[in-house]
Formats: sequence, structure tokens, C-alpha cells
Amino acid sequence: MLLGWGAGAIGVGAYFFLSPYLSPPAEPGSISSPTLAKLLNESIDAAIERMNPTHSPGLIPEAAANSRAFLKEVSEVVARCRKGRFEPGQKYNKLEYHLLRADGVRYEPIYTGLRCHEETLIFRAVFKDGRVAEAFTDGSERQYPVGQVRGAVGEFGKRVTWSDRDYHPARYYVPPPARPTQADIAKQWE
Repeated sequence: MLLGWGAGAIGVGAYFFLSPYLSPPAEPGSISSPTLAKLLNESIDAAIERMNPTHSPGLIPEAAANSRAFLKEVSEVVARCRKGRFEPGQKYNKLEYHLLRADGVRYEPIYTGLRCHEETLIFRAVFKDGRVAEAFTDGSERQYPVGQVRGAVGEFGKRVTWSDRDYHPARYYVPPPARPTQADIAKQWE
């Protein structure tokens, strides 16, 4: 009995350890998709349009312009599942965006809030001057109406444009007030 539990535990551990190697994340295809590039740019434009103090209190008025400047630093974004297609629908197989800057720096993957499944769109968006110049896929998006794909990539603009605020919050938010010095605190108690 004890031997059975041990073998089961080893099997489960081996599965989790070897799974990334046995089913690596799917790579985007090499088929150019101009319509997808257009949809991704629409998503970015919609996200930037809402990037103002009226829609997002706490932002500085220059936040949208700073986000556009950040996008000019981006070379490409690859949408891929954390694990391969052998793990469809599993809660730990997340759809992520992998950003690469023009200078070769890779950002931490951005979790989209979505889980991968068989219909998940894996793509590579190549940027030029802050816009998606080309998008590459395996052609699977052409099985669906454009409106459905628009909905599937709707979060792209928001996730990509907002990712910079974690690295450079001063580009988007009013800086917090300076902390009082010990002398200032002492004066308060006089």
C-alpha cells in the first residue's frame, strides 16, 4: 500500500516536472495576417483612448502620450500558452503575452486573465513606430468571423499598454508626496 502511494506521488511529480518539456508552448505560425494586425491596433487605440484621468482617476494627463512612447520601444509581442496544447483548459495553462523591446530586453510575461484551450489564438505581433506592423499566426483565426476574433484579442491593447506602468509608474501617476523628514516630524510635535 505504501509503495503504491509513493509510486503515485513520484508519477504526479514527474508529470508536473516533465510536462513543460513534453509539451512546450505552441509557437505562432508564419502566415501573415493583416486583418489581425488591424484588430490588434484597434485594441491598442481603444485602450489608449481610455487612458486619461476622466476614465482612470489617478492618471496624469500625459499618460496616453507616455504609453504611445512606450509602444515605440516594443519590438514584438508573442501571445502563447504557458504550457503546450496537451494541457487545454487547465487552470495553470495561462495565456500570456511575452514582450520584447527593441534593445533585446524581455519583460516578465503578462498574464491575460485567460486560460488556453483548443481555439486560443497564438500569434506574434511585430511592432514598428508604436503600431502593430505585422501579425503572424498559423492561420487558425480564419476559421472564425472577424467579430469573434476582435473579441478574443480585445484585452491585448489594455494588457500591453498598461504593462509599462508597473515598470515606470511615474510616467502614468502623480508622484506620491515626499515623506516628511525627521526635522519636519519634530516640528509637528513642538
